[in-house]
Amino acid sequence: MVGRDAEKVEAFASEFSIPFFGTQLNEVAKDAEATAAIICTPNGVHYENVMEASRLGLHCLCEKPLHISTEKQQEMIASCKEHGVKLAVSYMRRFASHLQFIKDIIDSGKLGRITVVDLSLKYFRPKEYYHDSWHGTKELDGGGSFIQQGSHIIDLALWFCGGYKDVIDSKMFQVYHEIKTEDHGYAIVQYQNGAIGMIQASTACAGLKKEWIEIISGTNGTILANYSGILAFDVPGIDLPVFAENESLNESLFEKLATDFVQAIEEDHLPFIDGDSARTTTELINAIYLKAGEPIKTFY
Repeated sequence: MVGRDAEKVEAFASEFSIPFFGTQLNEVAKDAEATAAIICTPNGVHYENVMEASRLGLHCLCEKPLHISTEKQQEMIASCKEHGVKLAVSYMRRFASHLQFIKDIIDSGKLGRITVVDLSLKYFRPKEYYHDSWHGTKELDGGGSFIQQGSHIIDLALWFCGGYKDVIDSKMFQVYHEIKTEDHGYAIVQYQNGAIGMIQASTACAGLKKEWIEIISGTNGTILANYSGILAFDVPGIDLPVFAENESLNESLFEKLATDFVQAIEEDHLPFIDGDSARTTTELINAIYLKAGEPIKTFY
């Protein structure tokens, strides 16, 4: 285990009986004879962590988003390729069986031409979440509710739709929190498959923890889902299967992510969610931010 604060690192290692720990990755990796690193630092620090780990010959499993900068993402991807190590990114929602089922239906053409893909994520974060924290900063978080809370569901839309074409319009707001970035916002996006969609992302909706993705075909049907399951399903000729309970819990999905990462190393193939696959989410979110400009403060 490696961290920036020696006292905190030692305390955590002691609590969880971690034998190798410190503040220098090269030293800890050597002592532990490590072959891989899991990057769980703030968004804006992922770059230096992945670059150092890859130069040391360590395979990298990086927390989402890969980075807050599209340019630095490319350098991270290139460094891992140059040093012959795998790079996986923790967009673990893609491992949920019900979301893979939706992906298969879309790719099979059974939904017909996809016309609308709407995303809504409305959460609440207390003011303490942002105060004295890297959250809500441009330097380390890279933005607010879109890049932090919204990146998982935006990644799913891009995965379903094969990427994006254009950000048609977007607006960012500060409606509750006094932070440097948005706590509420909207965007209209055209995806690579031609679908148009609205994205809502917020941490200013008191009492709510709601997220859903709605896919409407122009010809054959509709699917409404969230991270936990399929909420509405109307696709003629297809029966909705029964999915295992608790299969979409974070612990279960991270286990699948980690297993895939280890298999990619052992069998020498790309991880299911590699750097090139994951980078598009940051690219779209940054394009949304660019289109919106500075957040509009709605309180004084």
